[in-house]
Amino acid sequence: MAKYKKLYTACLFINLFLLPLSTYGMLLGIASYFWDEAEGIVLSASRVAVRTGNSYVDEAAIEFTYSVDNVQYVSDIVSLNPRIQFKNRTFSLEKLKQYGVGKKVKIFYPALYPRYGVLEVGVKPSTFFMFFVSMLLLLTGRIFKGKITKINKVT
Repeated sequence: MAKYKKLYTACLFINLFLLPLSTYGMLLGIASYFWDEAEGIVLSASRVAVRTGNSYVDEAAIEFTYSVDNVQYVSDIVSLNPRIQFKNRTFSLEKLKQYGVGKKVKIFYPALYPRYGVLEVGVKPSTFFMFFVSMLLLLTGRIFKGKITKINKVT
């Protein structure tokens, strides 16, 4: 029984963080299909070294400008990736080829918050995967909880 309690607690603890984040990512990704569109221009696309643990990794930092209702905005959000980023928004180096400096691009933004413009909308496969894993953990936790309840009834 102690084994099932530990497994149930582990599923519950992991899902405590994974389920809200993946659900938010799914909802945001789905809502982004209905965002407004604007024309924009890529201001800068550069290669930056980002520290990951004890080493540095080359990634792309991209900034673009667009105007909504005669107000100029600058954003650096390329896509709605599920990864948590605190200081800088960087992306894979393939994005440098796709979004070169001076290139005209379509910007998608929520109507109420036009300063949060992005270049790519939709739900990413990694977000689907996180949501699937969280649902699987939820089901697994229910199974372990059922086994714990069954063992408690027998004893």
